[in-house]
Amino acid sequence: MAEVEALHSILKMIEGKQQTAIQVISQDQQEHNAKSFLTKLIDRRKEQKRGFAEQSRLVREKVQIENVIDQFESAIDFMPDSPDELKELLEECKQQKKELLTEKKAVNTRMSTIRVEAKQQTASTNYGKYGNGDRRRIRLNKDAALRPQDDQKTAIERQITELDQIIVWLERFT
Repeated sequence: MAEVEALHSILKMIEGKQQTAIQVISQDQQEHNAKSFLTKLIDRRKEQKRGFAEQSRLVREKVQIENVIDQFESAIDFMPDSPDELKELLEECKQQKKELLTEKKAVNTRMSTIRVEAKQQTASTNYGKYGNGDRRRIRLNKDAALRPQDDQKTAIERQITELDQIIVWLERFT
């Protein structure tokens, strides 16, 4: 929480710098408007460009710090308050991981079924160049059928990896 408070103070400092940059830009705009037409044509407005660059840099920094604050706060909210809650959360994560592993096995089974069916279809095609078109069609159909299964498998593996990281993180506190 102390880190979050420090980040909030940095955020306030950045907002103050943003206000200063806005004032510099508006002052430069007023000075530019007060000049004669010919002087306006020649003026390169370096200060205003520098002010806009500073403003955009400060906005990027502010967004980054806000993201870090959100990550810290979500981690703090996720942290259990008692050892019983910690054990319960660990069991929940492990159970969810088991369910994902079971789902992954089902996806792998569907993928192997698709491959076996494609092999059987390929075996029943004509030999040589007469069966090339059929074999190509079978291969393309197999690839098209495997693509969504592969995407689903990748998503499941990503979720399992995230759960593993959470479990390791939670086990530090036991």
